[in-house]
Amino acid sequence: MGKPIGFRTAALSDRGRIRPNNEDRIAALRLPQGALWMVCDGMGGHAAGEKAAELAVQAVVEYLANAPPLPPPHLLEKALFEANHAIYTMAHLYPQYHRMGTTCVIALYREEEGKLYYAHIGDSRLYLYRQGQLYQKTLDHSYVQFLVSQGLLSPEEAELHPRRHVILRALGLSQRPEIEVALEALTIEPGDCILLCSDGLNNMLSNSDIQAILNTDLPLQAKAHALVKAANEAGGEDNISVVLAEFV
Repeated sequence: MGKPIGFRTAALSDRGRIRPNNEDRIAALRLPQGALWMVCDGMGGHAAGEKAAELAVQAVVEYLANAPPLPPPHLLEKALFEANHAIYTMAHLYPQYHRMGTTCVIALYREEEGKLYYAHIGDSRLYLYRQGQLYQKTLDHSYVQFLVSQGLLSPEEAELHPRRHVILRALGLSQRPEIEVALEALTIEPGDCILLCSDGLNNMLSNSDIQAILNTDLPLQAKAHALVKAANEAGGEDNISVVLAEFV
């Protein structure tokens, strides 16, 4: 086995220019199982979206901090089921949280293996940036992505579709959420960068816009700020969250 690949991270969440409050929540921390990175985009009336996203982060961190030694894909799936249970339970106990939910994208990096395991539900995304190219590794659980997958809509048409914000899956909406765990871990190479984001970034910026910012020589935290700034300058219609992990 080669030398473990270390990393540095930058994480930033912004209200955007339109929304009255920020319903996104992010996490970037080290746990016994590895480095955890997470972006949640909450939804629901009043403060319910914020609550759902907060509960998701808390439940995942709590589960993973005390979890038994399981294969990483199982850990991620169980952690997200715990998060779903916490949100679903609270939504049924308190009327003000009725039908609250959150998208979630989550990644677990095992430094000793040099592998990144990830899972998602909804339309928060994970990208791999490698050798100047950006690769989208998750497919949105959204109405327009369903149409694209069926060949009824082109990716270009999807970007402008009036129902592009409609998601088909989220944590908290049912007792058995349809979580998608990546079948294969990403084998990380030195120089790689991982981006997790809420749709407030990718609905404002194209993949080539994001790639252009990651191609700059800016320090990692400055790249996170540049991504958020560009999304705001493009309209900032939603909360914007980014987590970057650069492997060195």
